This record gives sequence, structure tokens and C-alpha cells, in this order.
Amino acid sequence: MNSRSLPVNRRQALKTSLLAACMVSEGLGEEQPPPLFVEGYAGKVSYAPGEEVTLCVSCGAASFSVEVTRLGAAKSERVWSAENVAGKVYPVPDNASSHGCKWPVAVTFKIPPEWRSGYYHVTLRTADHGGGYTHRNARTAEGSCYFILRGAVVGGGAPRAKILLQLSSNTYNAYNNWGGFSLYAYNGRDGNQGHRVSFERPPASQFGTWEQAFVEWAERNGIVMDYIANNDLEFHPEELQGRSLVVSVGHDEYWSAAMRDTL
Repeated sequence: MNSRSLPVNRRQALKTSLLAACMVSEGLGEEQPPPLFVEGYAGKVSYAPGEEVTLCVSCGAASFSVEVTRLGAAKSERVWSAENVAGKVYPVPDNASSHGCKWPVAVTFKIPPEWRSGYYHVTLRTADHGGGYTHRNARTAEGSCYFILRGAVVGGGAPRAKILLQLSSNTYNAYNNWGGFSLYAYNGRDGNQGHRVSFERPPASQFGTWEQAFVEWAERNGIVMDYIANNDLEFHPEELQGRSLVVSVGHDEYWSAAMRDTL
């Protein structure tokens, strides 16, 4: 059977396949642009006022932008941004899910004293124009990460909120399968369950699913709260000083013995 005896749609598909094969054989296939992406993570899950935030970012373009917003009663309160940050692609270790990416710091900024305690969403954006000779399209990519800003330090002069909201950041990380594995088999590579997960990889926050609606309601109604991450109960037990109430409204599954002892 020759190509003339094939239906029109099959003849067209054959021509397309032959053309693609010719392009590869002539080296034109190598002109396809590389993948465009930007993703990263904060150096720590939570920070104290006045500390320096670090962002570790891998980017498939020459530059990217950063926008930091506080999510609360205003839903999206922009507090900091940066443009034309140098981008670079970094390798993903085989054990990134369990031991982290170990990417170098790409962005650093100091937290001003006027920033309120809360959940801070970091948006990473990049763009390019596709390939040099083919596939010359305007492309964009967007990634995100987050950090939590704790309240005023004891003795720092500012009054402490009587209510402390603990965000379920340990649970966010447990379900995050970035790199191939989480603590669950259902979303792990090839159905495999991980037995250790690292915060040093692009996160998969669940704040919007669990805590955000409560935070918006509380702040709109004038309820003053300070915010902490799960593991702050273990590593920053001083956060309980001066509090009258500790609240957890998220999917708060993962507690260490030290966290329970502190509370």
C-alpha cells in the first residue's frame, strides 16, 4: 500500500511524522527551547521580626521576579518585590524529597519592624520568548513558596497578642511530593511511600485549604493573633510566653514529643 491509497487524515499524519523526522535528522530539532520554569523555597519555615529572609530558587530563564504578599483580612497585601533577579538552573538531587535540594540563596531581604505577624506568600515569575529560530512564543511561568512571620520578641517593647495561631506547616510538608515522594504512597512516584521529608524543597502549602478562611474572618473582626509554624513549639518555646490561647484550625497531624511537652 502506498501513501496515495491512505485516507486524507492518515496521509497528513504521515507527512507530519516524516517532516519531524527530517528536522531531527538535519539537526533542526536541537533548536527547540529548553523548559521554562521557576521554583524555590524559603531558607526557614518561620522568621522573627528583623531577621533576613532567604529564598533558594532554580529558574530556567536568565531572570525572574519576586512578589511577597501577606494573606489576611485584605486577602493579598503586597509588602515587598524585586525585579530582574538573576536566574540559574540547579540540579535536583535524587534524594531531594528526603534531604532537600541544597540550592544556593538567590534572594535576601530583611523583615522590617512594621510587618505584622502572619502568613506570607511568595510569588516567583519568569518569562522568555521561546526558541531562537523556531517555537518563538512569549512564554511565562510562575511558582510560589511561603514563610511565616512570628510575633514580636519577648522584651522587644511591642505588646504580644494573647492568641497564638499555630499553622499546620508539618502537615503541608508531609503531603508534599515534590521530588517524587511524600509521606504517603498515593501520590508518591510509582506508588512508593517516603519515610522522611525535607522542608528544603519547593513546598505545597495547604494554608488556602485549611487556615486562610479562618484568618480572614478573625482579622476582619478585629481578633488580634500572632502566628507560628508547627515546629516553633519545639524550637521556639518562648513563643508561648504571655499567651492566653493557642489555636490550631488546620489539618494538624504531625507533632513531635517536644512540641507536646512544650504545650
